[in-house]
Amino acid sequence: MYDVVVVGGGAAGLTAAYRLLQADPSLSLVLLEARDRVGGRTLTLDVDVGGGKTDKFDLGGQWVASSQHHVINMLEELGLKVYPQYTQGTKVMQLGDNKMRTYTSDIPSLGLRGLIELQLFLWKVERMAAKVPITDPYSSQYAAQLDGETVDTFMRKSISSKAVMEVIDISCKAAFGTDATRMSVMFFLAYANAAGGIMKVLEAKKDAAQEARVKGGTQQISELLVEKIGKSNVVLSHPVCEVKQTKECVELITDNGSSFTAKRAILSVPPNLLAKMKFDPPLPPYKRLIYENLPIGHLTKFIVTYKKAFWRENGYSGEIVSNGGETEVAGMSRGPLSACFDATTNTGTPAIVGFIAGRQGVEWNSKTEKERKTAVVEGLVSALGSQALDFVSYTEKVWSDEPYTGGCPIVFGVPGTMYAFPHLRLPFDKLHFAGTETATVWTGFISGAIQSGERASKEVLHNLRPNLLSEEDLLGTCYDPKSLPKDFKSIKHKGTLFSISNLFYLAAAAAVVAFVYSTYF
Repeated sequence: MYDVVVVGGGAAGLTAAYRLLQADPSLSLVLLEARDRVGGRTLTLDVDVGGGKTDKFDLGGQWVASSQHHVINMLEELGLKVYPQYTQGTKVMQLGDNKMRTYTSDIPSLGLRGLIELQLFLWKVERMAAKVPITDPYSSQYAAQLDGETVDTFMRKSISSKAVMEVIDISCKAAFGTDATRMSVMFFLAYANAAGGIMKVLEAKKDAAQEARVKGGTQQISELLVEKIGKSNVVLSHPVCEVKQTKECVELITDNGSSFTAKRAILSVPPNLLAKMKFDPPLPPYKRLIYENLPIGHLTKFIVTYKKAFWRENGYSGEIVSNGGETEVAGMSRGPLSACFDATTNTGTPAIVGFIAGRQGVEWNSKTEKERKTAVVEGLVSALGSQALDFVSYTEKVWSDEPYTGGCPIVFGVPGTMYAFPHLRLPFDKLHFAGTETATVWTGFISGAIQSGERASKEVLHNLRPNLLSEEDLLGTCYDPKSLPKDFKSIKHKGTLFSISNLFYLAAAAAVVAFVYSTYF
């Protein structure tokens, strides 16, 4: 009989185990991981960089931001350093008519009408997202109007430019691994709220999601946490398939027939995989409903290394925003590229990182790695010039092939189910739930995973060692009255989707027109 069993060896589960043992080293604890490694959706590999040498690159989650306090604090605690994402120079876009164009601003050059439409849409999203809390999206005044809408149908009410619609769709692919046509706009707004705004999610500026990278890779976070909690407390290659609860304990049974019993358990498993586990007694209806309606994104990440960072020498940042462009490959609707960035390491190894995501990810996954490599390099040549042909190595990670993840980077909500979203993080008897999807700040990111692990550890301590916690420690946990979802029957929808006046929109449009005119004319 353990005090605690933690399921999942990613940043969330390992953080929970670490904080528990920090609070009370006498706790008996074991962490079960399905894979033969720790790290979850972070994966740092040694990649061929030529001359018989290798360098470390992240094939999973890789970026951190100074505004992501949970991960920044953990990095400092573990002695890990960060360095800025390279963003200097000209950027490349391929939108609308599939032609390659360049721009130097924060957003692509979309023509006068396109710029106005995009800016107004972003303003509307920022304003609305601020009123859609990730803790309970359905408590928002917009729930009645938007619950059944996708991001695609939502944006088409405000946008007519094909290029602008593609910018939004590419953003969804890169951030969520799915197309705008599949994702609930309520989830989209709540996710933006948890990051402090949609531009924080999409940009590589200070405080934004792609601001910095970790020297040596992000998987080190998990590896160093294993050392902190003790390797003897971590059991690899033990996928949990069944969870049984009694009045006295919780029993976790793995695929290989092992059984682990504890007073409490923390499940830091992606919701799409929790839906496949067997629970006795069954999960409550709302929990089952939300787990079954949170599919995970489809994303392939690639790293292309070079002898020199020729794009920098030519004045380019390495950033590419692409709809994929036309392709002659049979069965493919578009080329593979969605978004690319400079991936040059802190040791100076030049590289480009990019994503094949959403529908394109599904389509191109039917091809061989060689075919994907050829198409990716062709796309880089179109964007950055013929020097992109002279690459050293191509490395990719098809996350949908990972049986204990099923995709990447995160799960996303489908329309019509966000009323059950708060149940994602609520305990079920002796079971507590962690994972980046259960976070309330920077949901979906490494920082969110760490926050969720810290929150779950406090919930367990509240039951096993309540004397170790103060009332302040319980803020944000399930034992904080303010964090509990409202009674669903008492929800009142206030206001309407277009509560902002037409006068504001006219004034905003005029301001954008004046700015664009003064900038471009």
